[in-house]
Amino acid sequence: MDSGWGLRGLGAKETAYNPFGHRSGAVRVPETAIAVAGLAAAGHEKEAASLLRRVPAAADSFGHRLPEMYAGEQRTAGGAPLPHPAACRPAATAAASAVLLLTTLVGIRPDTPAGTVTLRPVSSAPLGEIGLTGLRVAGAPFAVRVSRLGLAMVEEAAHGLQLGG
Repeated sequence: MDSGWGLRGLGAKETAYNPFGHRSGAVRVPETAIAVAGLAAAGHEKEAASLLRRVPAAADSFGHRLPEMYAGEQRTAGGAPLPHPAACRPAATAAASAVLLLTTLVGIRPDTPAGTVTLRPVSSAPLGEIGLTGLRVAGAPFAVRVSRLGLAMVEEAAHGLQLGG
């Protein structure tokens, strides 16, 4: 189901496959992000990292204004994903998916009632070093950086927030 640009709604060999089909073959950015988050949480980091890299590659082709979905044609060398005629660009769902992808990459797991936050970054650091600032956890600013080696370091957190890893 991996088109090389993200997760298709159906595999290319399925009888109902249509690369432009809303639920039958188009790549939907939110579904790709949810799959990445689920794979990472289940410990399938290699597969999660591979799929995660697809979204920024597609974003490059759309001038970093991701549509909600695009054609599920298989990625080829030098090719680009085809825009879906019914998709708005940019789309709020695609933008929200980017937040899920980044928090999955960094592995932020806050538990505000318990006063804790755990970091479990994707250890392969598939996008290289990354820093997230401007977040809020327990009502206070929170910033974290993940090195290119996949090691997380909290740079800013609420006073008294317990950090786990």
